[in-house]
Amino acid sequence: MKLLPLIFTLSLLVVLPGCSWFGSGEVRRVLETGSSKPVVIPPGLDSPEFVDVMPIPEVIDSRGLSDKKFTVSLPDALNSSFGVEQIVIKKLGDDRWVFLDLPPATVWPQVVQFWEANNLNVESADPGRGVLVSQWLSARNGTAEQIFSSLKTGNVFANTTGISSHKFRVRVEPGVRSGSTEIYLEQREIPEGAPFRLDDVNWKDESDNLELETEVLTALAFHLGKTVNQGTISLLATGLQESRAELIPDREMPVLRYKLDFNRAWATVGSALENARVTVEDLDRTSANYYVYYTADHQPEPGFFRKLFTRESKLEQGPANRYTVHLAPDGKEVAVTVLKETALADTLIAERLLRVIKEYST
Repeated sequence: MKLLPLIFTLSLLVVLPGCSWFGSGEVRRVLETGSSKPVVIPPGLDSPEFVDVMPIPEVIDSRGLSDKKFTVSLPDALNSSFGVEQIVIKKLGDDRWVFLDLPPATVWPQVVQFWEANNLNVESADPGRGVLVSQWLSARNGTAEQIFSSLKTGNVFANTTGISSHKFRVRVEPGVRSGSTEIYLEQREIPEGAPFRLDDVNWKDESDNLELETEVLTALAFHLGKTVNQGTISLLATGLQESRAELIPDREMPVLRYKLDFNRAWATVGSALENARVTVEDLDRTSANYYVYYTADHQPEPGFFRKLFTRESKLEQGPANRYTVHLAPDGKEVAVTVLKETALADTLIAERLLRVIKEYST
């Protein structure tokens, strides 16, 4: 009786190695050739329409590299941050906005939560467009801090003297930097006793009370600093992904296009050059030019030992490495190109510098 388990085990050892007899070896040889025979539909049966679920897109050789041999170097480092805080209040003239190095789909739920947490009633919220509009909210007059405190308290009655009505519109937009978000706030105000139709709001892209706008934006930024890492994502806001900066490669003249007005684009390029440690020799806003020194081996974030034992190379600041970064308004956009004196710069150098500017744009 004790021999039965041993006999059964030996039989398994004989059968298992023989699996290739049943066709596995043939399958292996077919797979190694790269493909198998196409399926043939038997006569009399309907043939389904062929749908290519993984189509190969047409390759546009914008750089003209087809049929050329070259050495592929290591890819540029992808920097997710470069000394900029995750949440910053930016200012350009009278314009203010909150900058976050996070995508809009992550930011939108926390923006809605801010209004709900402060008892500020919402009239409409459209995550697809990234627009939130509050109801008309009454508050006692005073400083910006006092008005915002009164708005949150909400204990102002209609027949109370010394009050005003306020309405807010929030715009959550994709930032210039890829994967970032910009939040804009506009405030309208109706003084006590002023004739006005509450259903007739003329949004004019500027607030009636800039101090109150700043107060609310600061509170919103503080709220986001505490809650934005909770991991909540709005699926309806995932469409807000299009960056306002696009690099268009070209075999002759690559272009970096900003969907910004000229003032914002000019400030953005200047800030990006500074953050990327690109040496700016001079600038001329009238001709819309930044005069910079740049080399192909430029490192925006030099290593510890390089910063410790080397100084800025004078060779990098020679005439051979001097370029002009030119901005040109083009409709509602601004096109940025790189020139070598008055001619076009080397294509790969120009594209590399424009890529650095795009990466460090905020």
